[in-house]
Amino acid sequence: MNHLKCLRKLARQKEVELVWVPGHMEIAGNKKIRFKELQELGSRNKLTLAWVPGHKGHKGNEEADRLAREGAGRALIGPEPFCDIAKTHVRASINEWMDDKYREWWRKLPQQRQAKMFIKERSARLTEDLLGQNRKAIRIIVGLLTGHCRLNKHMSLMGLAEEATCRFCSEEEETAVHILCQCEGLARLRFLILGEENPSASSYTKAPLSRLWSLIQRTQLDRVL
Repeated sequence: MNHLKCLRKLARQKEVELVWVPGHMEIAGNKKIRFKELQELGSRNKLTLAWVPGHKGHKGNEEADRLAREGAGRALIGPEPFCDIAKTHVRASINEWMDDKYREWWRKLPQQRQAKMFIKERSARLTEDLLGQNRKAIRIIVGLLTGHCRLNKHMSLMGLAEEATCRFCSEEEETAVHILCQCEGLARLRFLILGEENPSASSYTKAPLSRLWSLIQRTQLDRVL
């Protein structure tokens, strides 16, 4: 039965129960319905929407699970060659292989000593969090995490600053690791924002970047970096 016939049949009813399952809307008897058709149907009828979680005793789901288990235990019938592996398994295996290759490449890379302290592995969450910042924040955060920013140590190495010492404590060289993890002059501020006086470098990329950006703004480093 197509959508139009299904609607015509349902339009004669006063009440309709719709059950949402992943991917489509089911109507008494596994008839699919699109959202615009649902709106049209609701303009003339009282609709009841019921969420049915998977594997929770719903008759249709239980039957689908039974058939899936039965089908999984049978030998595949069809033209050869065939690959009896689910697409989700293939994608997961490829992603796992890519992560392993990235970690190996990142570990063997001779440069980026400071970046490796902050960024241990590939992270979709970190990427999404970073891209959610504004352009200025992205530039400054990336600069701090990689060490390529206008901190005194980096500027002195480039011959653009006379002193490499920290502007907050005047004791150690001003590097990103020192500012974010070690500087005694910023210990109280780090505790207030991060909950730790001396957090590890990797903890910054595990927590929301909004905390790092807050620390940058409170120290007014966003005005100079």
